[in-house]
Amino acid sequence: MDLTFLQPLYDRPSPMASLFINTSRDTEDADHAIRVRWGQARTALLEKGAPEETVAAMDSVVGRTRGVPGAHGQVVYAAGDEVVFDSTVARPPQDFQTSVGDLPDPLPYMVAEPRRVPHVLVVADSVGADLTVEYADGRTEVTRVEGDDKPVHKVREGGYHHNQMQRAVDEQVGQNANLVADTVAERAAASGAEVIALAGEVQVRGAIAERFPGKLRERVEYLEAGARSAGAENSPLEEELDEKLDARAAEHVREAVGAFGRGRADGTAVEGMATVLHALQRGQVETLLWNDELPGADRELHIGESGEQVALTERELRDMGVSGSRAEPARSAVLRAVVTTGAGLELVPTDAAELDEGIGAVLRFAAQS
Repeated sequence: MDLTFLQPLYDRPSPMASLFINTSRDTEDADHAIRVRWGQARTALLEKGAPEETVAAMDSVVGRTRGVPGAHGQVVYAAGDEVVFDSTVARPPQDFQTSVGDLPDPLPYMVAEPRRVPHVLVVADSVGADLTVEYADGRTEVTRVEGDDKPVHKVREGGYHHNQMQRAVDEQVGQNANLVADTVAERAAASGAEVIALAGEVQVRGAIAERFPGKLRERVEYLEAGARSAGAENSPLEEELDEKLDARAAEHVREAVGAFGRGRADGTAVEGMATVLHALQRGQVETLLWNDELPGADRELHIGESGEQVALTERELRDMGVSGSRAEPARSAVLRAVVTTGAGLELVPTDAAELDEGIGAVLRFAAQS
């Protein structure tokens, strides 16, 4: 899981206010319930020391999730008078969770939305396509690509100037496919898309895929559901897309566990909190593996001003030449180190990899003996 999108959380002055709130719209009184929850969460943030201006900034975004149906949660981080991050997640908390401190607390967000597969969904026909782009941070963009609609329909055998008309149709459909393919390539590059999901007219989606560069073509997944025609919104498109994205997320975990197993043999993997922290201090960690029940997440660690300054004890930091350290829970301190050193994170079921103290790391280079 690439956590680059969390970097802005560590570029702001403290205190940082963190909110994870249930904004589900699956009941008739949903709006009222959300207002009540936010009122309670707002009070909790102020009592924990959040500045009034910070909470006022959060007022402008909390509950503004009307475009998201059913059960879901909202995650908001704010500092000063600015909302730094605002996103929705599929798994809401029962009510809300809040924290205020020098560090944000994104780990509940990671657990609530463990599948982070940036992708582009393309629903195409002979005229164009509807694109939905989802980034790793949960942001979505919707784009409609429209080519020329005349002529794009096949002519009957024996029709007037049949051959000429047929060539014109094929040429126009091809031009429209070029336009869609170019737009998809741009959006895929901007979002870092790992999956390009193609739905819609079978011949057209094939023509679009043929126009992708090789590396992009390798990311294509075809969906049988979905169309641009009226009534297609009732098709099982979302369910089919979810299956593809879930499979890719599971592949992420398998790859991380496989790399960890190989690293145990060649020295490019470590496990246990102390050893993992030493690797983070040296910028060695490529991917952090944490068992998904997050053992040790509430353990007190000590940190300095920069992300790699994290240790089990204050004395260890002093030995590193760090003065003015402070205590933070592992859930916040470790995640800051992961993000600011450019490492990735995978939440791994215990039955997939049993790690010492529930935490391990795949290294960029072999551990120092």
